[in-house]
Amino acid sequence: MAILLTLVAALKPITNFGKREKWLAASLISETLYFAGDAADNLQLGGLVPATKLGLLFTGSYKVLMLNCVSIAVFFYIDQCGEFSLADNKKKRFAVMAAAIISSILELFFAIFQPDWLLTPDLRPTFLYNVFLLAIPLLYSLAAIALAINGVRQSTSKNVRRFYLMTGCWPILLVVFGALDVLVKEIPFYAYVITAYLLALAVYQFTTMVDNVSLASLSSLKGREKLKAAFDSIQKRGQEADYFLVLVDMNGLQSINDIYGRATGDQVLWIVANAVEKMAGDGEGYSCHYGGDEFLAMVKSSDESQVQELISHLQDEVADAAKKADLPVVPQLVAAAVRADMAEGQLTDQLRIAEEKVYNQKQDLDTNLQTGNFFIDKVTGLPNANYFHSFAQAYLDQCLADGLKPAVVMINVTGMQGYNNRFGYAKGDQLLKKLAEALKKAFSEDVLVRFAEDNFLLAEAQEDLGQRLNDLAKIFSIQEGVSIRAGICAYDGKDALMSTVDKAKRALRYLKNDRSIVSQVYNQEVQESYARQDYVLESFQEALDKGWIKPYFQLESRSLTGQVCAAEALARWEDPKYGVLGPDFFVGILEDAHLVQNLDLYIIRQVCQMLADRIKQAQPVIPISVNLSRIDFQICDIFAEIEKIRRSYDLSSSLLKIEILESTVASDPQIINQTIAKFHEQGYEVWMDDFGSGYSNLNNLDEYNFDLLKIDMIFLKGFKDRPQVKTLLAIVVDMAKKLGMHTLCEGVETEEESAFLREIGCERQQGYLFSKPIPMADFLARIDQEKANGNLENPASNPYYNRISQVNVLADPMHSASGSGRAAGIKLPIAIIEKQKGDLLHYAYMNRSHETFLQSLGYQVEEWDQTVNNLNYFKSVLLVMMDQCREQAGYVKRVEALSGQKFKMEMSYLTTDVPTSNEAYVFTFEEK
Repeated sequence: MAILLTLVAALKPITNFGKREKWLAASLISETLYFAGDAADNLQLGGLVPATKLGLLFTGSYKVLMLNCVSIAVFFYIDQCGEFSLADNKKKRFAVMAAAIISSILELFFAIFQPDWLLTPDLRPTFLYNVFLLAIPLLYSLAAIALAINGVRQSTSKNVRRFYLMTGCWPILLVVFGALDVLVKEIPFYAYVITAYLLALAVYQFTTMVDNVSLASLSSLKGREKLKAAFDSIQKRGQEADYFLVLVDMNGLQSINDIYGRATGDQVLWIVANAVEKMAGDGEGYSCHYGGDEFLAMVKSSDESQVQELISHLQDEVADAAKKADLPVVPQLVAAAVRADMAEGQLTDQLRIAEEKVYNQKQDLDTNLQTGNFFIDKVTGLPNANYFHSFAQAYLDQCLADGLKPAVVMINVTGMQGYNNRFGYAKGDQLLKKLAEALKKAFSEDVLVRFAEDNFLLAEAQEDLGQRLNDLAKIFSIQEGVSIRAGICAYDGKDALMSTVDKAKRALRYLKNDRSIVSQVYNQEVQESYARQDYVLESFQEALDKGWIKPYFQLESRSLTGQVCAAEALARWEDPKYGVLGPDFFVGILEDAHLVQNLDLYIIRQVCQMLADRIKQAQPVIPISVNLSRIDFQICDIFAEIEKIRRSYDLSSSLLKIEILESTVASDPQIINQTIAKFHEQGYEVWMDDFGSGYSNLNNLDEYNFDLLKIDMIFLKGFKDRPQVKTLLAIVVDMAKKLGMHTLCEGVETEEESAFLREIGCERQQGYLFSKPIPMADFLARIDQEKANGNLENPASNPYYNRISQVNVLADPMHSASGSGRAAGIKLPIAIIEKQKGDLLHYAYMNRSHETFLQSLGYQVEEWDQTVNNLNYFKSVLLVMMDQCREQAGYVKRVEALSGQKFKMEMSYLTTDVPTSNEAYVFTFEEK
């Protein structure tokens, strides 16, 4: 049983886990369950445990049921191997299972109402019981053997025939050694032989046949046998005139593999396969991977124009899928349709006709490309990747022969997607043209091409390469506000050209998000970095299993109170070999490998467990924000996964804040919007992370219902030296307030930055001034310490402070609820006053204008709370206004004489804090 369960566990990570593997897993599991019942039966019959009639009837019925399940699962497994598709059709599947179901019901009936027919007086199985035990396995075994023989007969491949014979042995062994088990009870022939056979089958399938028998592993489509069987069925029904055979050929797959790499080629193959399968499905037909870069489809239609329309839609479908997958190339398809009743219904002759049509189309296409723009990029006018692939190596080899030191340079426009989103694609194309002209001027003697999207490729031999790239980057940074970066790899003639290009790409990626560096040479440091990245992929699962990956926490401070109000959970990898690895090192790799959802859900699970444990122990907690990747939304139902985790720990959704990068929303807007709505329905807050880190699209703030705007730390760079930084921050905060969004600024490192953010009304702050990301143990100790010091915000007070924080202190708060009214900036004195127990007044906030006014009257701002509570007349005025605010909607105003001057004072009630009963009011005044 342990061996079979191990095989089940090994199935999914080793194979392309499809329908065939699911039935194999079902076979192994049901076989294991049968062995468990057989063991219980033998324990009773052997006298190791007391044998009772009821116990033996139960184990006997259980064994019959499980052996029937084994028979069905084995049959459908062989059905899927042979691609006869009986398991794919609900009616056929039920018809196949009917005999086993009836047999199981009959055996159960006899066990309940006629037990003596199944057990002798000395508690031994009767002949009837043995019939029930073996009849159904025998029936299904014969049917499964017939399937295997049919597969052998149809297939022309020696390997495939060998595979069918191998799988066909299973039902034979099932019956023969099952019968021996019944006749010779002392030795468990069946258990030993079946276990040994399943081990052999697993090794045989996993090591030699899993990708070569009948499933095309890259395309996900089944092989030709299924389509051939479907074609024969159509002929038998006399429906040839109702079907067309469509041959689809990918033009230039070899070039895609050579230029963009085999990973991209595999993606392209997958996309085309899915599109072909969809086309066949829309046409009520069948599809298969014909071989290499060719696909076959049977489409039900008697109208050739309708088939041509399906083919046209096929190219559109492929183009859309390639765009969604961010592929650098759109595969070009050539397709030919042949009516299924042509060539006297001979499939081989029809394929020959289709192949000839495809060949002619490709010849015409190649001629057009050669006489047209095969080597020219239509956007920039530069040569394209085809040109580089054809001529760059000869140029580089000549440079070597001339004693020069050539190199391949990959040049990238960082943030091109954001630029297009902000200014439009036409403007983006203009930028690419301008860069192409500048590059052509700087490298006029070298081979320069637009390689793909926002990448240019250069084969050069200039001594001042670095300086030329720096000059270009500086010009485009100033004039266009974009970053130009480059990866460089020296060419020595030993590596293939595309291998050198790949190294230049790696050098470019090594720069990551550091825009202060223009270029990077592929060297030992880069090579070691990628070796470590390979290590990440190899060790990721082990790191999860062994707890090397852990959440670290960075505190967030409430600007209004200075209290710790929340924290962000950040993934860290504490590796035994490399030490602590930051997210920049491994998150991008996991995103590319589509594994990051496992990381994000793991961190969320750790956070939820920590919060649940703290609540159970009656210890203080604060809300935790967690980060989601764009891949999370593509790979799984991330909302459902998070909900499942949260509910399993019985936590309030208010304790989890969901952070989504601004760049994520562009990946799949519809899905992102729908998912945000689901989070909101369950009470989560959803925050936009890293606003301003690239080309921010302000439309995102309108189109997506975010609760909080997390301002990227890039805004604080140059805070002391650049006055415009303060203006930009104030504009962003003002805009967020008018849109009804809360604000948090990252990267706060100095008291001066913190004070300014508080002054402009930024609600929360995060950065090294308050806390570095720290391990969980240190974080929990810090929370306990802050609680003891009275510096930890009660989560129940979050709504109170959120309401107060909605006050826009950059405009007249009495008139700016809808964004209209007088823009007072910070010239109007503004304060937020709390009325505490015993009518004690506390100024939670006052802006610079308010402070300046108090100082002009000779008051100390730091002592104002104490002072105002001793100014009986002024305090009484404020208390009266507070009472009036509670009695009427809107704001109240009053004119009072203070210190010989008349002032118009205005006040509005904001909210009440449930835990403390404190009331909050916004207060303004100006000289009358």
